[in-house]
Amino acid sequence: MINVACIQPKVLQNREKCYFEVETLLKKLIENRQKLDIVCLPERWVPFELNFSNNFQEERGSDFLFIKKLAYEYSINIISGAIWEKRKKNFKPAITSYYFNNRGEEIGRQDKIHLYSYEKEQFESSQELKIFKLNSNNFSILICFDMAFFETPRLAAEYGADILFSPTQIREEGMENWETYLKARALENRIPVVGCNTFGYFFKRKFPGNSKIISFIKGHISPSKLKITEGPFNSNGFLYDNIDLSFPSKIRKLRFKEIKEKNKINVKKI
Repeated sequence: MINVACIQPKVLQNREKCYFEVETLLKKLIENRQKLDIVCLPERWVPFELNFSNNFQEERGSDFLFIKKLAYEYSINIISGAIWEKRKKNFKPAITSYYFNNRGEEIGRQDKIHLYSYEKEQFESSQELKIFKLNSNNFSILICFDMAFFETPRLAAEYGADILFSPTQIREEGMENWETYLKARALENRIPVVGCNTFGYFFKRKFPGNSKIISFIKGHISPSKLKITEGPFNSNGFLYDNIDLSFPSKIRKLRFKEIKEKNKINVKKI
């Protein structure tokens, strides 16, 4: 069993106010749900400035240090959402998500693999997918657009991930597609998915939150049945669920036995 949660703060136009918003929600979450294994933040939870270069942090800058402090002070494992940071060894900045353990130690980070739209010009994409350890379970972090392609979630599942966390920044127009992607990735890999979405308004775009935790109803093998827990819509807040990872592990093994390798399927044009 794993106790997972998403924090869905409102993106404010002042960084310190955003920090206060995140910590306030984390306190409320812990008060309501004292048994927590891991908390995930959305892709964007800090201000978006018109001067694009002002949105970048130095490597392990103030956003990193803030989340690290929360993990230590509240003794909670935290996935940082996505941080835009400049690195001395990289030609372009990276979009990255850090994982801190409940002692405030940096365990690792996952850079975004599939860059979306304008991100392709501004950022460097990653060629590496990481599998993180949490107690006796494994997980991967797939940042937003990484969930829109079947290869990255499939690789994570094939290499031992028991659950997928996805910090996202989905605006109102893309919510239907996003929910479809999350359900599809869960079903095709028989793996729980946690999608933590941004809530706020910037550049005349509305990001409604409505984060989702998708797991499986025990006992339903064929067809399997999804259990979906949803966060607030058009509001800040949090959501929580207790997930049995042993059942999806069982049905994932059955599903993966049925996979046929692409190079063994003959394709003929008629």
